[in-house]
Amino acid sequence: MEYTAMDQYWIWLSSIEGLGVKRFYQLLSEYEDARSVWDNVGPQMSYIGKKAYENLRNAKSEQYLYTLFAMLDQKKIHAISRLNDQYPPLLSAIYDPPPVLYVRGETDLSDEKTFAIVGSRTPTQDGRRAATEIAEGLSQEGIVVVSGMARGIDTCAHQGALKQHARTIAVLGCEVDIVYPPENDRLMAEIIDNGGSIISEYMPGTPPLGQHFPARNRIITGLCPGTLIVEAAKGSGAMISADNALEQGRDVFVVPGSIYSKLSVEVNRLLLTGALPVIGKWEILEQYRWAERPSQTDNRSNVQLTMEESIIVEPLRSEPLSFEEICQISNFPTAKLNSLLTMLELRGIISKVPGGMYRAKQ
Repeated sequence: MEYTAMDQYWIWLSSIEGLGVKRFYQLLSEYEDARSVWDNVGPQMSYIGKKAYENLRNAKSEQYLYTLFAMLDQKKIHAISRLNDQYPPLLSAIYDPPPVLYVRGETDLSDEKTFAIVGSRTPTQDGRRAATEIAEGLSQEGIVVVSGMARGIDTCAHQGALKQHARTIAVLGCEVDIVYPPENDRLMAEIIDNGGSIISEYMPGTPPLGQHFPARNRIITGLCPGTLIVEAAKGSGAMISADNALEQGRDVFVVPGSIYSKLSVEVNRLLLTGALPVIGKWEILEQYRWAERPSQTDNRSNVQLTMEESIIVEPLRSEPLSFEEICQISNFPTAKLNSLLTMLELRGIISKVPGGMYRAKQ
């Protein structure tokens, strides 16, 4: 990747270990630009901290600069500075935008329509389904889904987008050359193969440390006008993301859940303080006028069911049920129920979900 001279100095300054976002911008405000910082490195900068100053002084060398960009080139990692037109405009507008984003995959991050989906790392089956289906629905409309590639809801959000072979952005709390969590190696490859981006504010060589993830969450929400929370426990990363979005002046959406579910208590409380409820993609699309809802108000009316089929399907619209539970509700003989369930599955009206349960698709 070609870098301008000002880009190179900006990337150089952001690479200094121990400097941090706050000190980075403080130096820029005092010396106008990163080139001036390079030219004026001296004891007067010791206020940034002893270790950070030593690192800054040691990094003022052509050899350091050469090694830095040679490493990026070798790892096929692109550094997008805030000076670059490819830097996300929404992210640039937050209080503490990352000076540089390190990217694998598509480097142009100036997407016009982005939306974040985050949530529990240990979601329920309903939570997984909601995240996957909403992400898939948004991707159908050309929206770029943003998440953190963590276990659970984040993974489901990316997978939903990939079902449409759509672009999706994963924001990591470590360098972009590390797959974290490790089991998402295939997911990371699919994101890149489908025109997506793996991004991080952390330099190559940075491991996935716990303190990086709260900071990472501000990038996820900062990239988007709105964030959807799908199940989250108190004090979780998803709830931190909700706080970040509110502080950034962005919208918070939630998938409402049972008042008896520990993963829904906090998201339901967000509803009481002004979060927007979501039961599908349309609440999000209409909020930003990204698409118009089809004229028919209920797709169920297009599905023709016999009376016997309705006896089976209607309860499944509310919750998944086992074969035995359906048998008790319907009072159908086992053989007849088997036949009806098979036909409903073939017609795409119901589906079998993990645990041997059945659920209506609409």
